Amino acid sequence: MKPSYFSELLKRYLHDDCTEGEAWTVDQWYEARDMPRPAGLPTPAEEAVAKEKMWQQVQYRIEPRPTRWHTPALRWAAAAVVTLGLGVAGLATRQPTASPRPASGREAAVQVRTARGWVTCTNATRRPAQVLLADGSTVALQPGSRLRYPRRFAGPDRWVELSGEAFFEVAHDAAHPFRVRTAQLETTVLGTSFTVRAFPGQAEAAVMVRTGRVRVVANAVADAQKTGRAHAGILLLPNQQVVYSPAVRELRRELVAQPAVLQPQALTFTERPVTEVLASLQTAYGVPILYDGAALASCTVSLAFGQESLDDKLSLLCKTLGATYERAHEKIIFRSRGCRGE
Repeated sequence: MKPSYFSELLKRYLHDDCTEGEAWTVDQWYEARDMPRPAGLPTPAEEAVAKEKMWQQVQYRIEPRPTRWHTPALRWAAAAVVTLGLGVAGLATRQPTASPRPASGREAAVQVRTARGWVTCTNATRRPAQVLLADGSTVALQPGSRLRYPRRFAGPDRWVELSGEAFFEVAHDAAHPFRVRTAQLETTVLGTSFTVRAFPGQAEAAVMVRTGRVRVVANAVADAQKTGRAHAGILLLPNQQVVYSPAVRELRRELVAQPAVLQPQALTFTERPVTEVLASLQTAYGVPILYDGAALASCTVSLAFGQESLDDKLSLLCKTLGATYERAHEKIIFRSRGCRGE
């Protein structure tokens, strides 16, 4: 997430125009009200000191407090952050739709409990709630979900525990892998964005990757109780997901339901070879597409793709050629007997 997002969030916060989850994120800046007000424009040194102080306050802000942004001190503190251009890198891209907060006040976006250096956030609302971790990683905690994490990460790994669903944007730190544990799975990353879905009682758990690479293994403790051995890990790339079924104790790699564009391409074709179209789609989405090059050797098409999903683009291409396609694990198989009319 670009730093400019946090500045825009603060502006909407000052105008009562953000969601409960977004407002809870801004409330973590509450202690910034103690920052001394600079005279005129800050010098680079003053700006660096102010940024460092506010960053530390965000990192160690744990317990939610009653909303007091209407006080002049906090209003100025929030405005100062906008003026300084201070952003929080990595806020989750899946933001809830903005809507005004009730004039009479709002309920806490998350329930927060601390014990022995660990924080447990439970999202009992109907909207995603943003959680900022001490290393700068951010989590969009979905409704009905619970996240447990340390106030400060210590040791070689950065461990968090999840029950439910959350979207993670992890601050890169090659020396300290970030690990997410659920009742079924353990997910390990160095710095990336991904979703983990593991609600209690559901038949399957899943990890979906948006950027970077993620390694997923069946939870060693839960799996050992059933099989006496741990499953080998699966490496996931962008637009891939792994689904784990405790019933069959199997990790299954496949494409996500809606692959996202990873490398934008010019997808307008005028009498271009079909193989070129397929290669462009493969590059744009990072999804392997298998096809019979000999059968398509003499086929050309004229198409202009827009904002359609990958499946819609492939369906249009198939309709043009009289072809078919299917998903096969993390790949797509495109089948055609050649050009229509030949």
